[in-house]
Amino acid sequence: MPHVVIKTISGPSEKQLQEAAEQIAAIVNKTMGKPEKYISVSVEEYSFSDWEGVYNDCVKDKDNVYVKPGYTDPKTFQ
Repeated sequence: MPHVVIKTISGPSEKQLQEAAEQIAAIVNKTMGKPEKYISVSVEEYSFSDWEGVYNDCVKDKDNVYVKPGYTDPKTFQ
């Protein structure tokens, strides 16, 4: 049942990643009514230089991205 993937540039601590994953699972539970025992959250970390590929593959021009970033250039974040 819901599996959420957090893709991020490396940097957050293990504690921060764990807290974010737990909070996201709780929000999915609250807003979608899915029991937490069915929710999974994973984290994929990328280098800054690899982020352009993630943006182009997963974000740019995708209809399923419900919250769009405030940038269109993944090299400069402008």
